[in-house]
Amino acid sequence: MACFLSLAATEVDTAPSASTELRKPAPNPGARPYREQLQALIRDRYPQLGTETTPGIPVLTVLFDLYGEIVRSELEFSTRPPAELAVSEESFAHFGTAVGDLQYVADPSFQTAANTMFVIFGGLGSRELDRSLVQRFFPQIVSGGASLNQGIWILFDHQGRVLRTGQEQFAPGSLSSVLESRYPGIRTADLTATPVVGQDSQRFKDPRGRPLQLTCLWLAADSPPPSS
Repeated sequence: MACFLSLAATEVDTAPSASTELRKPAPNPGARPYREQLQALIRDRYPQLGTETTPGIPVLTVLFDLYGEIVRSELEFSTRPPAELAVSEESFAHFGTAVGDLQYVADPSFQTAANTMFVIFGGLGSRELDRSLVQRFFPQIVSGGASLNQGIWILFDHQGRVLRTGQEQFAPGSLSSVLESRYPGIRTADLTATPVVGQDSQRFKDPRGRPLQLTCLWLAADSPPPSS
């Protein structure tokens, strides 16, 4: 069942309190877990794998959050040959994730002194965070029903704190220049446009069936904040 929305042209100077602050980090492929992080996890949480030969192939599944922190890990042992160990988003279903929740999945192998391991790791995307941001800053989207003729955007600082939010018409790819003109002196470095998905995994849509996207922009590291 589609989720319908209502938008009015507004722009908000946003300063959420520290106790309820929502942050969204800028996209950074380099922040994905390095091999060294997984090796440290194996050493610290599963030291027996380096000293005791296991009866089957150790299969370690690791879920990271959007910020690169470990949400959950699970160790199992498989008697199947390595060629039959498949990796997909379904590998994380028992962690409570759904297809589309992950932004990446990988399966490197690890060799310890005692075992050859099969490691599956994945990182959560921004779906839940985006929904929380929309619920916080655009509450009318989940309670209205008028036709959508505007877009919604959030401007973050380099640390992912919300600085400004707005609803207006803008051409794809033009929002960076629009905001840089509106707030003289700022420089934006990253931009993403992601669909807004409800808890029922259905995209928010207007009565014409058009999907709603949340456009997020981040200031460059050396950019001053907007002054007005």
